[in-house]
Amino acid sequence: MAGIYATENDYQSCLLLNHGKQVVESISGNIFLVKDYKIKTPPLSDGCLKGIMRGVLIEILAKHPDYILSQESISPFELQKADELFLTNVITGIQPITQYRKKQYANKVSSDLIEKLNEYAGLSPSS
Repeated sequence: MAGIYATENDYQSCLLLNHGKQVVESISGNIFLVKDYKIKTPPLSDGCLKGIMRGVLIEILAKHPDYILSQESISPFELQKADELFLTNVITGIQPITQYRKKQYANKVSSDLIEKLNEYAGLSPSS
């Protein structure tokens, strides 16, 4: 249903809420929210999928002191206050969200994490 709604309204994706009205993921992957250098993603107990790329990114972030990762519920109101939002899945890797409603987002942290993901995978820019 969310995919149909996105298509009919010319959206690239839609965010999904759980029964507690917390953001759990999008129809195309797990969601991460960045505020300063703190990165949040919903816990599995909120109802998000245990995505492979989500797990890899959590592992990468645990090894890098530049960012603080927490698995906490995300309210829809936090989306408007975030510096960045991005999605993860095994097909697209890390996909920055550039706009939600009228809010425009940067992609500095997500770009940095794409580099860290490539290093983790043994890829380099010259490969």
